[in-house]
Amino acid sequence: MAAVASVVSIVLFLAFLTAGIQKVLFSPAMSHAAEHLGVTKRLYQRIGVVEMVAGVAVMVGLVGKGASFLAILNEVAAAGLVALMIGAVVVHRRRSDAFAAYGPALALGVLALIEVVTRLFQ
Repeated sequence: MAAVASVVSIVLFLAFLTAGIQKVLFSPAMSHAAEHLGVTKRLYQRIGVVEMVAGVAVMVGLVGKGASFLAILNEVAAAGLVALMIGAVVVHRRRSDAFAAYGPALALGVLALIEVVTRLFQ
């Protein structure tokens, strides 16, 4: 289980760090996405910051064992990412987006949930 949690942590770190950077830089593609979802530039950038911080926290917390601060940081950050991805899926569904639009958020949410479960039951 520790190996699974490690691999998932690395994937989550890379995915959320890159997605967060894109949102913070607010490229034309991100501008279009924010407009489509009805989200302001400022809020979209804040979501990006949350994604980056949580991604880093998941990675930093990877070295934590048991009930240490770093282990708890990992679990809380991963749980926060689950909640964030649930919110993303809900927003996409309210916009009647196709699965292709919210599939990545759903997949990352499931990965974050796997991270939480594998860490809790190590």
